[in-house]
Amino acid sequence: MASIGGFIGNEFGELDKYVWFIPARTISITICFLLCGANTDLLGRRWFLVIGNFICVAGHLVTASSKNANSVIAGMAIAGFGGGNCQVAFALSELLPNKWRHIGVVIADSTTLMAVILAPVTARYGYETGSWKWNFWAAAIAQFASFLGLLFLYYLQHIRQYGIPIKQMVKEVDYVGGILFVAGALPVLMGIVWTTTYPSNDPHVIAPLIIGFFFIVCFALWERFSDTKHPLTPTYVFTASHGRDLTAPLIALGVVNMFYYSSSILWPTMINVFYTNGGTDWKYGIVLSVIQGLAITLGALLLSEFGSKIRNWQWQLTGSVFVMVGFGGLLALATPERKGMMIAFVFMSQVGYGYAIYLAIAVSQMGVDHKDLGFSGGIAGVSRFAAGPIAAAIYPTVLTNVTNEWTKKLVHTAAIAAGLPRSGVDKLMTLIGTPALAATYSKSIVAAVGGAVEQAYVHRIKVTAYTSLGFGIVGFLACLCCKDVDAKMNNKIEVYLENAELADRNKYH
Repeated sequence: MASIGGFIGNEFGELDKYVWFIPARTISITICFLLCGANTDLLGRRWFLVIGNFICVAGHLVTASSKNANSVIAGMAIAGFGGGNCQVAFALSELLPNKWRHIGVVIADSTTLMAVILAPVTARYGYETGSWKWNFWAAAIAQFASFLGLLFLYYLQHIRQYGIPIKQMVKEVDYVGGILFVAGALPVLMGIVWTTTYPSNDPHVIAPLIIGFFFIVCFALWERFSDTKHPLTPTYVFTASHGRDLTAPLIALGVVNMFYYSSSILWPTMINVFYTNGGTDWKYGIVLSVIQGLAITLGALLLSEFGSKIRNWQWQLTGSVFVMVGFGGLLALATPERKGMMIAFVFMSQVGYGYAIYLAIAVSQMGVDHKDLGFSGGIAGVSRFAAGPIAAAIYPTVLTNVTNEWTKKLVHTAAIAAGLPRSGVDKLMTLIGTPALAATYSKSIVAAVGGAVEQAYVHRIKVTAYTSLGFGIVGFLACLCCKDVDAKMNNKIEVYLENAELADRNKYH
């Protein structure tokens, strides 16, 4: 959907609503991750995964059968909520020796790696051939198969480490904390997304932010001072080792994902504006778009293969973030003539991202005792996915403002130099990006305007790349604060399946 959201919105005649297609999913995942992640420690992982897959099936079916933009938004939100449950697949790594924790994280996300490679191809091809909905029909079929597999084959011990009867545990869930978190996170993230379509002083932005932050403060106070037995975010996991065990990896994880969004915006912009004749050569555009997915997958595979051999995990994380940020910042050098250079920089930056994102997840998991894996996974999910709407609001705002400023400045000069009277500049500005431009003005003026618009995008990309560097530096500093987890990367297996040969080693049944 990220590749063709604008096209789909235009197809439905509701272009203004496409900005919600992706945020609907990421916001839903963010909320579900915290609510469900921590509670898997209390109630067990199995049914969260099973039900989550079933909810995803429903969401994909809604999107696949959509007739308007609202249906797409609803389908993405439903699938996102199910996806938040499915992300409990972080528990896969607890079935492996701790020394393979990073490999387990990559395996758990393997379908995502397949998607980042194939989705740009199938999405654009599907749109051009009128069959884009089959991306979601296929996802529904695959997710249903996953649902059946988990339902019949995935059995963990029924009661988690607390050894408390399930009925009592249900009563002790932190319901107040969950309500306060939803009341805070939902309006805040919605307000941030609204900044892409409304001015920052508009009530659509201000009201949800004020309300949301009020409830987030209430949530924090409740989690810190209430006597609830099982808080969603226990204070001790954040303060352990002065924040070096979990807080620092979480900051790194969130910033790494924010930096990824910059490349995911800048590279498609370059492809469309610089390297495919304004997007008309969409087949070549597909070829170029695959570079990101291949690079991310390579980074994940390199981590799986060499992580245990290199050890010094915190320095691996620091180094991979440095590669991601360094080459990502070099995208500021983008011009229409530097295609090969940009391909290399994007590829290297995304290799660093693929290595860093999964290592950050593994380090954050190892930053807590196994009994708190659900807490760690839930909070890590919030850190990772909440960064999405924030980045998706910041980068496009910067892009739009810079483009508008430089387009006016450069087009005005170029058009007059090409022979357009000063009195006709205002009219010409309204026709930029439309077929009427070529039909109304001479070839020399059209060529001059096209070149000026390209140069405006050069400035646009440069400023956005510089903006992303700020986030990257914060992530780099967070990596330096992380503790090495090498002592915990041992041969111990935390959990066995109940129907496995060594199930008797489970502490609780």
